[in-house]
Amino acid sequence: MKSTVNSARRGFLWKASAALAAPLTVGAATATAHAAVEHDSLRARLSQLEDVNAIRDLTRRYVRHVNAGAHNEAAALFAEPARADMRATRTLAADPFGGEDAIEIAASGAAATARLHCSAEIETPIEPVTPLVAMARAQGGGAVRRMERGLLEGTYAKRGGAWKIERLTFRAS
Repeated sequence: MKSTVNSARRGFLWKASAALAAPLTVGAATATAHAAVEHDSLRARLSQLEDVNAIRDLTRRYVRHVNAGAHNEAAALFAEPARADMRATRTLAADPFGGEDAIEIAASGAAATARLHCSAEIETPIEPVTPLVAMARAQGGGAVRRMERGLLEGTYAKRGGAWKIERLTFRAS
């Protein structure tokens, strides 16, 4: 009689533990699937933030080169350096009062657009070239300079794992 009771108790404990463990197994599988989705989401967000920071750094390098007068180095940051046009701009500076900057990465991750608020010192050569203007140009003048607030608008492309500038223009606001 005693062995029947022990065997019944063991059977009850076995079935009860199996019944209690089943929801835990299903919950663990659901938690594992949720963690995998969350991990992929975090990886995608991290990749996007890294791309945004790379574009900010690329634009900062461009601004540093333009401000230093190193136009060849600035042109080298372009996907097609021959398309770089920096004739009119002398200096660029961030404009903290211009508004919020925006960098948007395309869904493919291979292209991006940016709108960055800045101030630019614009230099326009005096025309027509007269003897007086020619003398002024020889002495570093002969141009009208003005500061303007506006947007630095650009399109970027990822080439060989690195971001390059496709087009970058200053638009006065």
